[in-house]
Amino acid sequence: MTFPGIFGPLFSKGPQDLPRSRPIFFLALFLSFCIFVLDALTPQKLVVSILQDVPIAMTGLTLDRRQTIFMVFLGIISNILAEAINAHAEGAISPVAVANRLFSVVSFLLIGYLAMRIRESALEAGKTLSLQRRAERDRSIRALLEELSREGNTRELLGRIAPHFVGLLDARGIVFASVRDGHWCAPILSDPPDLSFWTEGEAIPGSLALLMSRPFGPHSISHMSLVPVLEKNGSDGGLVARLSPGDEGDIFLFVLDPREADAASILGEILPVLEDLLRRLELLNHLQDKNRTLVRQTAVIRDLVSGVSHDIRTPLLAQNMNMDLALDGAWGNIPPGISTLLEQMVQSNQSLLDLSNRLLLLSRYELNDQPMDWAFFSVADLFDEIFLDLAPLADRKALRFRSCLSPETIEGDRREMKRLFLNLLDNAIKWSPQGEEIDVSCERREGRIVVTVADRGPGIPAEMAPRLFRRFGGLHPGSGFGLGLYLAQQVARLHGGGISYRPGDPGSQFVVDLPIRRRL
Repeated sequence: MTFPGIFGPLFSKGPQDLPRSRPIFFLALFLSFCIFVLDALTPQKLVVSILQDVPIAMTGLTLDRRQTIFMVFLGIISNILAEAINAHAEGAISPVAVANRLFSVVSFLLIGYLAMRIRESALEAGKTLSLQRRAERDRSIRALLEELSREGNTRELLGRIAPHFVGLLDARGIVFASVRDGHWCAPILSDPPDLSFWTEGEAIPGSLALLMSRPFGPHSISHMSLVPVLEKNGSDGGLVARLSPGDEGDIFLFVLDPREADAASILGEILPVLEDLLRRLELLNHLQDKNRTLVRQTAVIRDLVSGVSHDIRTPLLAQNMNMDLALDGAWGNIPPGISTLLEQMVQSNQSLLDLSNRLLLLSRYELNDQPMDWAFFSVADLFDEIFLDLAPLADRKALRFRSCLSPETIEGDRREMKRLFLNLLDNAIKWSPQGEEIDVSCERREGRIVVTVADRGPGIPAEMAPRLFRRFGGLHPGSGFGLGLYLAQQVARLHGGGISYRPGDPGSQFVVDLPIRRRL
């Protein structure tokens, strides 16, 4: 909502401030006009304009600097006009009246200045209070994230975090309820436990059934036509959100009477973390089930549990959140040296998060659970995109890409194929000396595409070559996990091809052999 003409700039703070500032400002205008009329109708010796201090002071309540300045100028103008009217009516200018009006102008300026100072003090106090509330909220969020980092199944997890949600949102209570085949089912968890809800096995309301196709963020319970859950618990309102499907079914979160003003936005930030954790819990359960029947997945499940469990991802997310808050100034100004250190720590944490994502990807490849989006695409176009993505890394070492790519089209999953060649070229950049070239060639051989990536680095020791493409082949003290080449080999395998290594002169050459068309 905006105001045209001269009053437009006075109401530009935002729609949320208009209900407070609009009536006060117009009341001040009305009082100023009444004082002007009274001042113009009284003799010069009665300087009624001093009362203009009242509407000027009132604008201090609006916390709008421009309204205060406007009222000060309006008081000065009305003071001059009233003196002119009085002098014209009496036929002469009274020096005493003029002096009094000058003192009135001084009082206008003084009251206006004090009103603006009060405004600034109020804003500073509000900012301090906001920072305190934000710090308390951050402590509650950290406690919640610590609970998320603990082990347990879905039901145990929801039971542990329920009290934290109640405290964080200052709510009367919350309910976690799951749905299978359009009916409420276990677990139905609430905090406090005496909250009323639909019974297990009862059909879900139609308003929720219409939204079962995808997750949705926090919505008002009243707007979702779920008034019965409010009436049963004597609540005035609340929020409802649906999480991604898990091993316990589709999970709904109901928050009753949250008194936290930013409850919806807080939930919007936390729920993705909770969803991610529920997905990982579901994945771990799936891996454990597979382990009972497929012996070859035993090592994968063990490595996944130790590498992608809560001990890596959730604490790192909590640390990154805290460090980002510090960089944003939540706890005051940070010296430049500390700020640089925090940024480096965020980057290090991100590297560990990337590792956890690779481990998740590893499990999907091992279980043949990675969906493939088959399509025809140009190999040359794919490498142009990869070269552009890796240009910043290559520029740091003054490396050059030299390509000889035939205009071939191949059928495969373009995203997965990009991941394969990104791994190979990333290794080539890592081991290439400063200022060298990396050669990429592509040729067609009897219905197949052969892509060669060659660098001029130190090469690979002969004793290490046999385990280049093994899972965790580089896992020994002082080395990495060795997943890059293994994942690249898995992508080639899913496309019916493979990767081989041969020593260069100097450097290393990795040869990718792929069929042009998908094998059915």
